[in-house]
Amino acid sequence: MQIGLNYYSGDEMVEITAQSKYMDLLNEYPLLKTDLVKRNHKFKFLVTPMGKISLWEADLAQVSGHAEMSVDETVALFQNLIDSY
Repeated sequence: MQIGLNYYSGDEMVEITAQSKYMDLLNEYPLLKTDLVKRNHKFKFLVTPMGKISLWEADLAQVSGHAEMSVDETVALFQNLIDSY
């Protein structure tokens, strides 16, 4: 099943990129909400209702700035967490 443009679920490998949509990932992988905060406290705001509204259309490149991480670090964090599910 294709989700957005950059990642897949089911039997296919999930590919996370800087252009992956933040809200699509949170909706597809609900455990991210707690696991992200465990890895970086800056994600605490990003998973609140206000954070979700402010980042509704954001991709991971934009989210990385809010989390004070590089884009590569953010993509790797999401990739590692999703691969662990």
